[in-house]
Amino acid sequence: MISFRCDCTLGEHKAPVDGYVIESGAINKVSQFVEKYSKVCMICDETTYQVAGNKVEAILNNTGKLYSKVVLPKNPLPNYETIGNILVHVTNPKNESDIFEYSPLPDLILAVGSGTINDSCRLVSYRIGIPYSIVCTAPSMDGYLSAGSPTLFDNTKATIKATTPKFVIADTEIMKDAPWDMLLAGIGDMFGKYTGILDWELARDYNQDYYCNKIANDVIDATNKCLELGYEMKNRSAHCIKSIMEGFVVTGLGMAYTGNSRPASGAEHIVAHAWELEDVQNGEKPNLHGLEVCEGTRLIAEMYMMLLERTDDQHLKDLISKYVPYFKKVEEYCVKMNVPSPVKDANRIKKSILKALTMRDRYTILFYLNDRGLLEEYANEATDRLVNRL
Repeated sequence: MISFRCDCTLGEHKAPVDGYVIESGAINKVSQFVEKYSKVCMICDETTYQVAGNKVEAILNNTGKLYSKVVLPKNPLPNYETIGNILVHVTNPKNESDIFEYSPLPDLILAVGSGTINDSCRLVSYRIGIPYSIVCTAPSMDGYLSAGSPTLFDNTKATIKATTPKFVIADTEIMKDAPWDMLLAGIGDMFGKYTGILDWELARDYNQDYYCNKIANDVIDATNKCLELGYEMKNRSAHCIKSIMEGFVVTGLGMAYTGNSRPASGAEHIVAHAWELEDVQNGEKPNLHGLEVCEGTRLIAEMYMMLLERTDDQHLKDLISKYVPYFKKVEEYCVKMNVPSPVKDANRIKKSILKALTMRDRYTILFYLNDRGLLEEYANEATDRLVNRL
């Protein structure tokens, strides 16, 4: 358990996390982290098994901890099929049953992977009441320590509250070799903290939402470090990968401390979810979440810049002005590093902004503009400004 006293209205923050390690060779510490567990179920997919799962399996076998193994097909989605597959195979489905006992469950689920693997294991862990942990294979998204699982169900995508991992193991030597677009997705997801924290401040001042200054500042500081070191990514610098993973940990702990995802996401994430959901509904493979968040960040930043130009509210001007330098640096980075923009169709972008308003009851710039009858106007113009730069 990690905890500390705070000056915010909550007074104290707690996270049910035993620890984490981010360093070269971190995978070799799996045996130390699983020492108190006796029956470990390892979950991976065909790709992450080759990247790290085979090493984790060998360590678990050598320590006598491996209870079961689930290797999912390549490129799983966080949906009924993946979650059901894990649930059925956490124990051997061919085992003889004892009608007087409940299922003989493992005492730890150890996920090996990134987004979908982590989110699906988190949800199964929560539902069957046993802990889970994660060995990360790519610095591609910020949800490793989240307390919620973005899940596809009932023809929509929503975040289901679940649990946090007991520990996180991130081997920078493994993660720096992740596909290039996954590296860009990771830092793109971190860029979303700029608009996300600004949305949180907006909600505090214009909707009386709870806000923690320390957590928000810690997230911004971590994002600044990622942006500062981000250009080293082209050399696959382990130092750069470590800073991104540390940013994920700061953000994830912030979510655990507050009990929600405000420290990590705002309108930029909801717009990205709208794009992902549309792809799934059309039978298409969604783009990497972090790349869509990055594009969503540029879009929402454009809307904030427009608001800065047009509002007569001095407090709002001062609030937005703090973030303008960040917005400019993100735009510069995306151009210089040629960060992909997955969605370029203007009509689709405009529709996604309006759709995002209905997807989550979270006060953001979208709600602020909608309350004033300005959302459609800003959606149209911000989209046109962004598309002209893509």
